[in-house]
Amino acid sequence: MPSLSYQEKSLYGELVADLAVFLPYFVYMHLHHATLTVSIIAAAITILIAIQIVLQIVIAAFTRNRLKDERDRLIRLRGYRAGYFTIVGVMLFGMGALWVHTTLGQINPSHLALHFLTVFFAVLMIAEIVKTIAQLVAYRRPL
Repeated sequence: MPSLSYQEKSLYGELVADLAVFLPYFVYMHLHHATLTVSIIAAAITILIAIQIVLQIVIAAFTRNRLKDERDRLIRLRGYRAGYFTIVGVMLFGMGALWVHTTLGQINPSHLALHFLTVFFAVLMIAEIVKTIAQLVAYRRPL
């Protein structure tokens, strides 16, 4: 098995950071759904940015060859395409679910904006993870 390239190490770092922030965030939101606040989402984003910066600095410091070629560009584009389709599909599903829950009276209309923000944030997180995994899978495929 060949050693990992800089891009693969960077993607694994992204995936670890995303999961380290998203999973506790979702667990917290599931257990404390009545205490939806913008500050929780802002804290999750701030923590994610900080972890990403530290991980990318460490990965760049310990990786010698950081060159990109045409294959890297194509893999990046495939990952973004998978992420885009995920955003579109999951956003349609999420907004439909939000509409159904509001119509059935399961969501307080005065809290609808916070629920929308949570759904939107979840969609972005899921799409980011799908993008990263699609890129990692493409790197592991033989030429």
